[in-house]
Amino acid sequence: MPDQAMYLKQNVIAEPLFNQWYAWTYLIAPPCAAMYVENSHIKTMQSFVTAPQVHIAALKNPKMLGGPFIDYDASKVPEIQNLLEKTLKSQGKLLTLSRDIKALKSLLHRAEGYSLEPLYQEVPEGLRGYVELVYDLDNRPAFRFIEGMLYRSPYYDPSCQSMALSLIHDDNRPFALSTPRLQNEQTLHLQIPFHAGIWDELFQMRHNPGFQGENPGKIKYPSYRRIPFRLFFYRRATTTQRTPSRWS
Repeated sequence: MPDQAMYLKQNVIAEPLFNQWYAWTYLIAPPCAAMYVENSHIKTMQSFVTAPQVHIAALKNPKMLGGPFIDYDASKVPEIQNLLEKTLKSQGKLLTLSRDIKALKSLLHRAEGYSLEPLYQEVPEGLRGYVELVYDLDNRPAFRFIEGMLYRSPYYDPSCQSMALSLIHDDNRPFALSTPRLQNEQTLHLQIPFHAGIWDELFQMRHNPGFQGENPGKIKYPSYRRIPFRLFFYRRATTTQRTPSRWS
């Protein structure tokens, strides 16, 4: 039987996720991610678990769209509670980083007008080697991150990254940044970091065919999700010579 050329459907959407939250730019760099996890994600989930009806009522008002309200009904409280507990347990390093950033900001308030060099000894231990103390253009004490070092530190964890694949049939989509993505039968969550080359190959399949046999690729996902995974592709018979592919 000839190979079947596989194309990615045009209505497949891929949502990059960080701890199951939509991975917009501020969730990539560790310092920003740390502040958002502590001050936004955790607080929003705690609020939903405590009073889901407040979130439900708020989202009925168009003026509140885009606010810190989770767009699920009360039946999702146990799943949000599980995600909250998972976040508190797995993101200890980022939570420590967030608190160290706040401590460093407080420390610099004492330095106005004086040399910053002695303060290096008081920089929180978790930030030592990752920040430089400076005066800004308005002669206020500040600090800047040595970002390249942070991407090589324990604070940057690609295992927190994943991709959610689903099919979209209209343009009516809820606000993306205030609601974590939970598992459901219409979405396939793949725990693969953003830098993996397999994503380039997948998205090229919108226009360039790949090949897929009976056992879909080398991507690890629960066997019961195999049928939804196949639904993201359509087949076109071809006699073109087979090209090696991660999906075959």
